Amino acid sequence: MKSAKLLSVTFLALLFAVNLFADSATRPKTDVEKKFFDEVIGACESAIAGINATWDEESRSGEENNDRITEDSEKYPLVHYFNVSWADFKRIEEARAALDKELEILAPKLQEQTNSMDTKAFEELAAKIGKAAEAGDFATVEKLQKEAEVMAKQLEAGGKQMGQQVDSLTEKHTPHDVSLKVRIAVNSFYKDFSTDHKTARLNDGTVCYRIEDSRYSNGAWIEGTTALFLGNDWQIAQDGDVKAMKHPEYPEKPSATVRAIIITVEAEEKRALAALNSMNLAALKSLIK
Repeated sequence: MKSAKLLSVTFLALLFAVNLFADSATRPKTDVEKKFFDEVIGACESAIAGINATWDEESRSGEENNDRITEDSEKYPLVHYFNVSWADFKRIEEARAALDKELEILAPKLQEQTNSMDTKAFEELAAKIGKAAEAGDFATVEKLQKEAEVMAKQLEAGGKQMGQQVDSLTEKHTPHDVSLKVRIAVNSFYKDFSTDHKTARLNDGTVCYRIEDSRYSNGAWIEGTTALFLGNDWQIAQDGDVKAMKHPEYPEKPSATVRAIIITVEAEEKRALAALNSMNLAALKSLIK
């Protein structure tokens, strides 16, 4: 009973400490900060309103102006991220249905491969190692462990082969050009180019940068990224092994001012360019002071 009370007191003390830390880490926003985020969020929403993705919206974040902010935020440029994505759910579902059919065909073969893996023998070997260890027969333990290592590698190789078969089918049936993701980073001052980039111009003459980093990752195709940099003092420079866009932070300016904005569009090249051309960039440019 005494130990239970002690645990309860300890838990309450920890909870109090966590809450105290949380409270000390944030503070209420000032009226100036609330107005800043209201203006930024409004401009972001206006900027993406004209995008005709022809698909359903998948997700959106950064549209809420919370009441609290991290302490010491007034010492740095206030940062905000606004994200919105669309997806071609029809093609995605069709691809999943096609994948399911092929997996059904493959399933008996995978089951046969699973049955051929002698997991029972491995379990029996593990039991023998346990008994030898209990008896203090470490010479036998060492011998059996070597056998277990060989068997484990064989089982691992078999499992890896089956996994590769499933991954190969999944990649084969994962469609390209079914996603459009737009990210607006307000008061972001640096972006490196992971690969070689090329430039293009929007209809109004604004230069944008295309990074063709197309790849299959986490069950989806990433088609590449087109980036646009809003601000008066962007410079491209070599940064180690990569090139990067940099903008001064101008720390002498009030924290609640926008100095630079990065817009990135993750999509097939023509679709990304069309999205940028349909955006109300003037709404974002008007933020920059």
